Amino acid sequence: MIGSNVPAHPGKGGLSTLFAYAERYGCECAQTYITLSRTWKTRQLSPEESLSFRTAWEKSNVKQVIAHVPLIVNPAAPTDAIWQNSKTRLATELSIADQLGIQLLVMHPGYCGRLGKKVGIARTVDALNDVFDATATSHAMILLETMAGQGTAIGSRFEELAGIIRGVEKNHLLGVCLDTCHVFAAGYDIRGYQGFERVLKEFDIKVGKDKLMMLHVNDSKGDLGCRVDRHMAIGEGKLGLQVFQAIVRDKRFEGTPEVLELPTKDEEKIQQQLRLLHKLQETIERVSESKEIRIQSRLDESFRWDPKE
Repeated sequence: MIGSNVPAHPGKGGLSTLFAYAERYGCECAQTYITLSRTWKTRQLSPEESLSFRTAWEKSNVKQVIAHVPLIVNPAAPTDAIWQNSKTRLATELSIADQLGIQLLVMHPGYCGRLGKKVGIARTVDALNDVFDATATSHAMILLETMAGQGTAIGSRFEELAGIIRGVEKNHLLGVCLDTCHVFAAGYDIRGYQGFERVLKEFDIKVGKDKLMMLHVNDSKGDLGCRVDRHMAIGEGKLGLQVFQAIVRDKRFEGTPEVLELPTKDEEKIQQQLRLLHKLQETIERVSESKEIRIQSRLDESFRWDPKE
């Protein structure tokens, strides 16, 4: 299920406008903010707004909408004020998602500052336990995003994500969103078909493949292990095309949202990138590692798209 991040206008009550963008881009799934992303202030949705959103969704070709929790939300925050605000905001995000029928919310696991990773992870666990207790009727899942390791970000190692999931009591409401740019920047060499399989195998051992609910398909400006979060258009960064072909053709991810994240103002670029992903999905043969899709003459017999075959 291939899609992109798309703009919406929560401050103006125009969330349903995201479907017009998604249709124009050619999205099967779409990711957006459902609240204003740079302020703690939120407002309640009216029944009319919720109905308008659901009606527009039913009329669109978008199969799934994913909400991205604003980056100001920091469940590992070293200051109590931000930590409390983050819990309140996350509960609000879940409430609004329920009103709209959105089932998945992507969230950065947090930034621990001076506290260190061990304490930061514990604070993220406590925050999520508090939020899930406060939103007991919600059925939406929170997806912890894999991080690049920049600064004091938690979640650049699979062990850190596993620690959060183990510590949360209602961890059936937790999953993971794997960002290809971030894991590469964090030191996981996801390049190529076999690199992709190696990283997935390590993820399965340390976190569990059943927790992988979504992928962000982004190329990386930085080199392997750079710990810098800088997205590039697919084919224009350091990852090559093979990993992206492996993802979009992998039968294990049928029905799984695979979302491109580029600046939404560049509509032509997003449309071009989504066409590229669909071309990779439709191409049976392996592609070369060059930045152009050049088909190799024969498929390596040791590689199979579906490991269950």
